[in-house]
Amino acid sequence: MRSHSIKLRAALCASARNQNPKRVRALFVLLALVLLPAGFVQAQTISCQNRIVSPLSFETPQLVSDPAIPALGVGATYRYSNVVAGVDALVEIIGLDGVGSLSTIDNDGSLPVHFQPEFNAPGGDAGANFRFTFVTAGTSTPIEIDIAAGAIDIDGNNNNIRETAEFSIASLSELVLNAPTQLDVNASGPSLPSRIRVESRTTLVAPGIDPTAVGNIATALYSDISQFEYRIGALGLGVQTRLTSLDFTCPTLLTPIPITVTEEDFSDAPASFGNPTHVIVPGIRLGAAVSIDPGPFNSPDASADTNDDSATIPPLNPLATITVDVSASGAGGLLQAWIDWNADGDFLDAGEQIATNLADINGDGLIPLSINTPVTATSGPSFARLRWSTAVDVDPVEPAIDGEVEDYAITINERPLLEIGKTVSVFDSGDLPPFAVPGNDVLYTINVTNISGRVVDADSIFIVDALPTETEFFTGDVDGPAGPATGAASFAESSSGLTFDPSADLRFSDATTPPADFGDCNYSTTLLYDPAIRFICFNPKGVMADGTPNPFFSVSFRARIR
Repeated sequence: MRSHSIKLRAALCASARNQNPKRVRALFVLLALVLLPAGFVQAQTISCQNRIVSPLSFETPQLVSDPAIPALGVGATYRYSNVVAGVDALVEIIGLDGVGSLSTIDNDGSLPVHFQPEFNAPGGDAGANFRFTFVTAGTSTPIEIDIAAGAIDIDGNNNNIRETAEFSIASLSELVLNAPTQLDVNASGPSLPSRIRVESRTTLVAPGIDPTAVGNIATALYSDISQFEYRIGALGLGVQTRLTSLDFTCPTLLTPIPITVTEEDFSDAPASFGNPTHVIVPGIRLGAAVSIDPGPFNSPDASADTNDDSATIPPLNPLATITVDVSASGAGGLLQAWIDWNADGDFLDAGEQIATNLADINGDGLIPLSINTPVTATSGPSFARLRWSTAVDVDPVEPAIDGEVEDYAITINERPLLEIGKTVSVFDSGDLPPFAVPGNDVLYTINVTNISGRVVDADSIFIVDALPTETEFFTGDVDGPAGPATGAASFAESSSGLTFDPSADLRFSDATTPPADFGDCNYSTTLLYDPAIRFICFNPKGVMADGTPNPFFSVSFRARIR
C-alpha cells in the first residue's frame, strides 16, 4: 500500500500543476482518506538491528477460544489487546510435543510486557508450539507489521537439560545472535522443516530471565507479517518446568551477528543417506511445490517434507520393470534417481543409480522413469531419492545450485517362491517294449508350484532345462497323433492363471552354457530328433496366481535315448 500510494501521489501532483492551491490541498486530503485502510493506525516504531519494527507489549491475555477446549490445551487461543496501538495479537497453542504440558500461558514476573509461557519438559525433545496472528484491534482481520521477536534465556539446568526455541522461517528476514554466543543453530534439527531452531550448546544456566545475558538471546526479525510460529522446548532427561521469555522490544546485543536464512530444500531420508541441498530458484522444482527448509531434517520414513510430491512409487517386485512418471518444472532441468537396492543405508553401491541426466524431452513436464528391480534386491523397506537440477551429474549427496530433492520410503517385495521338480518316464509308443533302452523315447515332465503366497509378475517365469547328452529332443507331436497336445511340449495347470502356446512359448538353445533369458533361446531346428539341442526354454504367459491350494503347472516333452 505504501508504494502504491506514492505512485498515486506523484500522479496527482503532476495533474494538479497550475491548479488552485486550495483545491490541490483538498485533493491530497481526499487521497489520504481513500488510501488508508479500515483500522489503519500509525503505530509506534523503533530501530532494531538496522530495521524499523513495532515494539509490542504482551500483557493481560484473555482466553477467547471455545470453553470446551482446556485453557492450556491444544487449540486454546488468547487475545492480547493493543500489543501496539490498534493491533491485537491472537496466540494459539497449536501443539505440545513429547507429552509436554503448560503450567501457564504467560508468567508476567519481572518482565510483564514479554510473552513468557511455562513449559513442563518430560524429557527427550519436547516443546510447546504457538501461532501468533496479528489482527486489527477488536477484530479477527489480519494486519501486517514488522517485528523483532527476541528469545531470552535459552540456557540449561546445570545438569542434563538444554533449552531450545524455534521460529517459522516464512517472512523471516534475519536471525541475529550475539558474538560470542552460547547458542547453536539447527544443531539437532528443528521440529518441522518450516522452522529454524536455536538451542543452548551447554546445560549451564544464565542467571534469571536476564535481557543482558546476550549469549543466550536470539532475535528473529520479520517483515510484513501477520502470522508466525514459535516453539519453546528442551532437550535432555528428567521432568522440569522451563521458562523462556519472548521480548518484542528488541533485546540489546553487544556484537550482533546476523544469520541470513537461505532458502534451500533439504532431503528428509535417514541421515545415513546424506543431506543434499538445493538452492530454491523459482520455477525449477519437482512436483507442484518445493519446501523451504532451515536445515537437515532426517526422518525414519522420509515423511517430513510434505512437498515430496512428484512421483508415486508402488511396491517393487524383483525382476519386474515398471515406468513411473516424475513431474518436474524448469528449462534445462535434469533428473537423477537412486534406489537403495541392498538396504544398507546409502545410494553408493553399483547399480543403485537408476536415472542419470534425464531431461523432459517431450516438454510436457513428465519424465518417464524406468525402474528395473534386480533379482538380488533385498526385500522389505528401503528408500528412493530423486534430484532435479540444471546441474549435470549431481551425485546423491552434493549440494545443487537449484531445483529440489525428494526422498521416498519404498517397499521391495519378496521374490515369489516356486517349488520345481522333474520326473521322467518311458514313453509308451506302442511300437517298442516300454523300457529305457537306446532307441526308445522318454517323457520328461517339469512341475512348478507357487508356494509363496504371492503372485508372480506377468510373463516373468522363465524355465531352462538342460537335456542329458545321451538323449536327443523330439520335435514332433509330444503325445502322438491320438493325444490332445499339438506341439513338441504339452501344458497342464491348476488355478495358475497361466497359458502356454508351444509355437511361441517353447524355444531351444544349442549353446554350451545356459541361456540368460528367453531371447537367448534362438536355435531353430528342422529335424524330428535333433542332437544339437542342449537346452529347452519355456516361458508361459500371464500372472501366476497365489492361493490355497497352491497353484501349479507342468510342461512335458520327449527325447530319444541314443
